[in-house]
Amino acid sequence: MKVLMPQIGMTMQEGTITQWYKADGDKVEKGEPLFQIETEKLTNDIESTASGTLKIIAKEGETILCGEEIGEIEE
Repeated sequence: MKVLMPQIGMTMQEGTITQWYKADGDKVEKGEPLFQIETEKLTNDIESTASGTLKIIAKEGETILCGEEIGEIEE
């Protein structure tokens, strides 16, 4: 399952990953905080939408367009 940069609000076009709460290769559970993003208006924690093993594609500090793939969760 792909992990995508979410769009929070109608005007959000991109977000910066400020922190991953799990490391590459860690097990994650659906519903637990996975990463934190910062936009021009706010900072939000984003929860995992699936359970499995995390593969990180985008690094902390990267600014990513909404809808772009930033990681994967492999079951």
